[in-house]
Amino acid sequence: MAGRLDQVESMLRSQLGGALLERCPDLVYAVNQSLVRFGRTSATLSVLWRQIDSALFNAVYTGTDRSMVVILDDGTRMRVRSDAIRDMADRLLSLAYVSSPVTDELQDALFDFAREGSYAAMRELVRRFPMDEFERSCYEQVLEENGQSV
Repeated sequence: MAGRLDQVESMLRSQLGGALLERCPDLVYAVNQSLVRFGRTSATLSVLWRQIDSALFNAVYTGTDRSMVVILDDGTRMRVRSDAIRDMADRLLSLAYVSSPVTDELQDALFDFAREGSYAAMRELVRRFPMDEFERSCYEQVLEENGQSV
């Protein structure tokens, strides 16, 4: 568990800066709590994605006094946009399933999640799961066209 907390904290720090994490100390734990739910509840990946997205938005909104501008650890000021929050939530959620064994249930969940626009799910399917060449090339094309490395 501590390992994943460290991963969550590291990912959030690199994207939002330590200053925001200091202002919103519960964010790492809230995200991790959503990740723990994967596989332990009937909640779909989409539901968990929305929970993480909401937690991120609320933290950035309140932690920046509604400006949505964070200061990264290198001093750079950056406006956090909704698409960046959505992508961050997607990447964070992938921590819940990236080390899970390859199973039909996980593959089905990832296929459903990929259809809803999850690039992380698409990357995971391409990396670890068997699929026909046409389907694989479609996912790879979507990832490439959207600047999402495989």
